[in-house]
Amino acid sequence: MNEPLLQPAAEQAVPPRPRIEIGLMVAGRFDAVDRAAIQLMRKDLLATLQTLFPAFTWRLPVVRRRELYLEAPAEPVDLIERVLTERDAYRWDLGMVVTSLDLRSHFKPYMVGAPASSLDVAVLSTARLDPLDALEGDDEESVRTALLARRLKALALHLFGHLNELPHQEDPEDVMYDFNTVEDLDRMHRLADRERLEETLREVADQRLEETEAYRRGGQRLGFALRVLWRERRNLTHAVREVEPWRFPLRFSRMTTAAVSTLLVFLLTAEAWEFGMGQPPGRMAGLALAALVGASTYVLHRQHLLTRRRRARLSEQRVVATLSAVVAVALGLVTTYGLLFGMGLAAGLALFAPEVVQAWTASLGSPPALRHYLVLAAFLATLGLLTGALGASFEEEHYFRHVLLLDEET
Repeated sequence: MNEPLLQPAAEQAVPPRPRIEIGLMVAGRFDAVDRAAIQLMRKDLLATLQTLFPAFTWRLPVVRRRELYLEAPAEPVDLIERVLTERDAYRWDLGMVVTSLDLRSHFKPYMVGAPASSLDVAVLSTARLDPLDALEGDDEESVRTALLARRLKALALHLFGHLNELPHQEDPEDVMYDFNTVEDLDRMHRLADRERLEETLREVADQRLEETEAYRRGGQRLGFALRVLWRERRNLTHAVREVEPWRFPLRFSRMTTAAVSTLLVFLLTAEAWEFGMGQPPGRMAGLALAALVGASTYVLHRQHLLTRRRRARLSEQRVVATLSAVVAVALGLVTTYGLLFGMGLAAGLALFAPEVVQAWTASLGSPPALRHYLVLAAFLATLGLLTGALGASFEEEHYFRHVLLLDEET
């Protein structure tokens, strides 16, 4: 009886390497040098990724959208929305959009790129990377192409790191260095957190829920969202942390101005003191919770943060982005409420004489105690929060989405 022969090791089937696809959308019109630089950047970036992470198969498909027209400076969130459509259509793992237009910045003098980790997309601009004005000579075009490609590659790697949760590094030669000038990009070529990034990339290469057979057969959206919430809880936490909702009172001045103005007006109103101090603590706690839910819902709806196109493909990234926006807005309003509560309590205790307070709250039948001041502060904070939500509706929509969707201005 013949014994079955073992297959030689060299002939045994080798499991395929996980594939990661980074879609590159080239939006608008570019001159010949820019086009050549983008092509060279793509080639070098693909080679670098394959060298750094040989355990994966890398793909960098390019989609050109010459017909896309935006006014300068371009809103990054508009470009983010465009590349999202392409990413969903082609099922890329990550997406990047390159534009020749300058990008509108809200917190820095200028910006050359911006990551949106909750959506796994980023935007890059060649407007300030192009060394045209600094070069002279017969070989100007070739030198300009090479330098622009090198800067684009460094910027793409920097944003790629942000999309995969890498922190900034202090080494000016590291690609995650928090650079201040365009010239800093010329020195950025190392990657200190390669092992950490490789671990994250294994999650990126995993099959997404929308790619499973169960999703293709159809399923409830609520069930899909809950599964994403559990599976992507770490990414969701990272996305919310990048938004920094505790800074909402500083970033959204119109909301804060409306809320604080309401607080100050009612602090000087005797009826507000009498009504507020006369409320049961349980009722005021319930009212505050209802105000937080109502204000959050109103802001999300007014700023179109929950609007989804009918034909938009349901995906993990979109669910994470929506959930992170909901959580960030809620935490931002909680921060605002806490600020108003503290201001109301401190002002009530420090600025108003007991005789005046007792005269304003005669219906209590006794001098107000600390619990009455706490209930009053909660009442005033609730009124201020509701007014602040109305003030947030006057914030520019592009700015609001800029704060919630973009991790930073690079």
